[in-house]
Amino acid sequence: MADEIVFRIAAAFGAGVLLGLERQFHRQPAGLKTVILVCVGSALLMLLSLMMAGDFTDGPLPFTPGDPGRIAAQVVSGIGFLGAGAILRQGLNVKGLTTAATMWFAAAVGLACGAGKFFPAAVSLLVALCTLILMEKIEEKVFPAKKIKTLCVICTRQGFSLPDIQDILQAKKIIVNNVDMSVSKSSGRVKVFFQIHVPDSLDIAALCGSLEKTAFVRGVKLSSNERGH
Repeated sequence: MADEIVFRIAAAFGAGVLLGLERQFHRQPAGLKTVILVCVGSALLMLLSLMMAGDFTDGPLPFTPGDPGRIAAQVVSGIGFLGAGAILRQGLNVKGLTTAATMWFAAAVGLACGAGKFFPAAVSLLVALCTLILMEKIEEKVFPAKKIKTLCVICTRQGFSLPDIQDILQAKKIIVNNVDMSVSKSSGRVKVFFQIHVPDSLDIAALCGSLEKTAFVRGVKLSSNERGH
């Protein structure tokens, strides 16, 4: 029995190491140690669920058989609080979604290892690693990040017209994926964030010049989007 427990915990540890190394390679806050603890902790809770259910079934007191999934089920919902802490929003960019999903998946693999279901855990782990490693390379080729940029246009409230800015972008054949806007109460300035797809033939200097010629525009900033892992 003890050997089986050690083997299940060790399997969860190994899965956590593989997933954690991938996150650590991308310099994510939830890296190697965090993913290992999530995976091993989930396996421990699964083991406790199974052991406590067995104790109630075989014990001297007239308890009804326990449900081995009750404690483990709380891991699925409880890991959401930990994952939410890894998700950050910076302007139009949302970062940490992949890291949050990795922690949720690590908990699932840990539960499977704790229950002794090594085959589905191994297959799922292989699929997850292929997704995290191979799919990123495919994304970089099909959806290059350098073509997706965030355009910040700083405007005055007087005379402000969003359609005028959109007309300029449309004239430059720029595709707008998303628009976000904020108003500063202290300065009265309006900041408009455009997530845009930049064509190869675009003259960045000409674009900024066209926007700055607009009467209500006071500044233009263009930055490349970082991948949110």
